[in-house]
Amino acid sequence: MDDLVTVASFPDVAEAELAKERLELEGIRAFVIDAQAAGVMPYLASATGGVRVQVEPKDAATAKEILGAG
Repeated sequence: MDDLVTVASFPDVAEAELAKERLELEGIRAFVIDAQAAGVMPYLASATGGVRVQVEPKDAATAKEILGAG
């Protein structure tokens, strides 16, 4: 798999998981990154850029459009 691209960041795991599910409903494979760290140490989530949703580079533009992030 190619390197993944961050298409959105969220303050908590629940929002990131909802975004992932939305993308997957549209046929885009998505991954939630930093969910474990945010779950164990939530105060670090904002310091590390939040909980990130990432996709393959070929899907980045469409994913941003779906999520309203670009």
